[in-house]
Amino acid sequence: MPSNLNANGADFFHSLAYQDQLNLIWQRGILLEARRIPGFWLHLYAVNAFFVEMWICQRQYSVNLVRVLTDTNELEPYIDKLSLSELL
Repeated sequence: MPSNLNANGADFFHSLAYQDQLNLIWQRGILLEARRIPGFWLHLYAVNAFFVEMWICQRQYSVNLVRVLTDTNELEPYIDKLSLSELL
């Protein structure tokens, strides 16, 4: 593991294998909100110092995508439902 990666940051997260990313989310992530779009549940997690969105297929109950939200605009669909007290 390269030493220049922040152990708490998105760079470190991206360096992990997919299964390790899922494990990190499930072990250290805080589920903040879930929303539904056609075919998927989207779960928003706070993981260390960043946010991760997990896309779960409603039909297969499997995780199809994990993505780090890199821009605050990407949080917009969640803003009206989030409470910062959940992070404390």
